[in-house]
Amino acid sequence: MAEGPELTGEGWTLESFTGAIHRGGVGLWAWSPTQRLAQLDGLCREFWGTAETVVPIDALFARVHPEDREMMMREWMASADDPHAYSFDFRIGAGPDARWISARGVGGETGRVGEWLQAIFLDITERKRAEEAERLLADELAHRVSNMFTVARALTAIVARDAKSAPLFAEDLSRRFGVLHEATTLATRAHRLDQGSVPLRNLAERILTPYRDGAEIRVEIAEGAVVAPDHVNDYAMIFHELATNSAKYGALSGRGTLRLGGGVADGTLRLTWDETGTPADGPKADGTGFGSRLLRQTIERSLGGRFERVIDAGGMHFEMSVPVG
Repeated sequence: MAEGPELTGEGWTLESFTGAIHRGGVGLWAWSPTQRLAQLDGLCREFWGTAETVVPIDALFARVHPEDREMMMREWMASADDPHAYSFDFRIGAGPDARWISARGVGGETGRVGEWLQAIFLDITERKRAEEAERLLADELAHRVSNMFTVARALTAIVARDAKSAPLFAEDLSRRFGVLHEATTLATRAHRLDQGSVPLRNLAERILTPYRDGAEIRVEIAEGAVVAPDHVNDYAMIFHELATNSAKYGALSGRGTLRLGGGVADGTLRLTWDETGTPADGPKADGTGFGSRLLRQTIERSLGGRFERVIDAGGMHFEMSVPVG
């Protein structure tokens, strides 16, 4: 077997080694159980948002996400005596910009150099975000399937109230499902083919048309309120979610009144969804389920906006605002 080129000492300098592992998202650190201090290399200092090379470990603990802090502190302190390999994950910071870190090393005397225990921090933010996106997609799919059955039941009930015969019932129900499918197709086509901005009034009208015989619906969205192709699906999802909840609990379930308004002013798109005349003795959405999380994910993260929803005896009042331009 032919031998490969000989590696010289020049190729294995500390600088080149450190640069290589940093490019891989790996930072070097060590800590002293007796002094309760941590030593951080350049990348670790970037992880923790500090310019200090030596930092009290309690100062680092304070920057850990509240949901992860207790577990992280327990695992960290255990490494002082436990001679086994360890690995634990935690977030630095809070909110969508939190950084995910995996601490890995060997504890006890095996991992100790003098009074310092040496280990690595590995940036696993992208992997964790990908896992979160995958979970959200799975939850969203399950939620949409559930919504499909809810919409089917609601539309069936609406059509059944006024059906004069079985053939007319089937024809009317099929037409309503067809319109709902057209609305979904409109959103998908605009996103896929980049066909230009879509008027929100048109999108809302298509999604709400199947419910019109069951409730009084007024769509009053200004002509200037349009959405770019890459966000049409977001707005379609918002309208579908609000309509599905209304068909279950609100105006669309019991001949109430729905007013959907909107317009653009001062660089902000505002939409309002107001329901009145909802069934007084019917169940009410509590705003804590996956649908609410889906609205928050879509409006706050995808669109960069905010929303407020109030459910009271008078009905449901929803308002959202999104920056445009």
